[in-house]
Amino acid sequence: MSLAPDRTPRRRILESFLGVPFTDGNQVDVLRNGEEMFPALLEGIAASTRSIDLLWFAWRSGAVDGRLTDALASRAAAGVQVRVLLDAYGGRRISSDRLSSLRRAGCHVLSYRPLPSARPTVWNLRTHRRVLVCDEALAFTGGTGIADEWDGDGHHPGSWRDTGVRVAGPAVAGLRAAFAGPWFQTQARWAGGTPLTPADRCPPLCGEGTSAVQVLRSSSAPGWNDAALAVAALLQTASTRVRACTPYARLPHWLLTLVADTARRGVTVQLLVSGPHVDRPSVHLQAERQFQQLLDAGVEIWRYQPSLMHGKVLTVDRQLSMVGTTNLDVRSLTLNEQVCLLVDDPSVTAVLDSDFDEDLRASERVTDAGWKIRPVRRRVLEMAADALGRPLRGWGGAGLAGPRPHLVRSEDKHPSPQRGSRHGPSEEGHGRAGPRITVAGEHPPSAP
Repeated sequence: MSLAPDRTPRRRILESFLGVPFTDGNQVDVLRNGEEMFPALLEGIAASTRSIDLLWFAWRSGAVDGRLTDALASRAAAGVQVRVLLDAYGGRRISSDRLSSLRRAGCHVLSYRPLPSARPTVWNLRTHRRVLVCDEALAFTGGTGIADEWDGDGHHPGSWRDTGVRVAGPAVAGLRAAFAGPWFQTQARWAGGTPLTPADRCPPLCGEGTSAVQVLRSSSAPGWNDAALAVAALLQTASTRVRACTPYARLPHWLLTLVADTARRGVTVQLLVSGPHVDRPSVHLQAERQFQQLLDAGVEIWRYQPSLMHGKVLTVDRQLSMVGTTNLDVRSLTLNEQVCLLVDDPSVTAVLDSDFDEDLRASERVTDAGWKIRPVRRRVLEMAADALGRPLRGWGGAGLAGPRPHLVRSEDKHPSPQRGSRHGPSEEGHGRAGPRITVAGEHPPSAP
């Protein structure tokens, strides 16, 4: 298949800033909730004839993990090379019986950065990735965990709402690399061996579809990672609409400012988060502490009502989408290893936008008037959760989680509201909208 021309200059901006090229000719299928994700995973495993590589953060023993472990053990017993790497924290709830059955069948199972260890500097640096690669030609990723909570249609409290993707084509190499790095690091430290085996044939990956895909493999090192830079670039180049789906939006200071600036310059910004069903209440309370600043800037905030919202999706201008394992919070953007796909394809983005529309119909919008009259007890809990959680959020991030001192230029000492803006300067001195990078062939939107 011949290479398609660049669809958007935004693609070139992302390549320039991130140093990772897009690959053309990929087939990307959106998998909505566990009812689509788990059958696809099992089908991919069952069809594998040579190798299966799996790296997963969230793994809890139950009915779902029983089906997955049985499928993996069956292929290993049939002579397929099966390598399984579980994050020591995210996979701590897998039962010893499951691990034993995998190993007895011939699966190679390792734990990533075991806890506790003699290296306390890495305790807080986890791999949050979810990757399954079958025969080096078919790959899966997304926010789904291997646990009963993710099973079903996402419309009931015991069935979490999430999004995954199945990928075929050249982008599979990037997803396989997201497995290979942590695997070899763990294998070399604990089990010895070499990165390549006879089953690793690294076949040429031919074009399978029409999607251009950029694969980001964010590291667990102090400082803002590639996912953070990608989100920043997408917000700054947005022209008409940004939609973000995340369990909670616990935004670092710079991202909170950038989201607000994007809305103030006339871009529709819609944020979809969890509603009454949450997994870690304190984390959600920390995120809600920022709601008023977002509402003041004109950001739409929606709370999903049927179950816990666990998706990690961002779409821009109905053209480009970002999907994977990255939450909009400090931990995902600084401390944990992540993997995400940037897909430059309006047809894939249309599917994600359609799912977003369906989710909005099952959500309640947070209004400015309603939020301002929330109970005093709720406000106190937000402040307490924020104060208690701040040290942990920034631990390992070299203090990059909080606001940083900045120089004030002479023209900023007495800022004036932007022409056409609905708001004057914010309480933190960031009332002026940041510059927008105009994509060639587009025209800046008029002020609302």
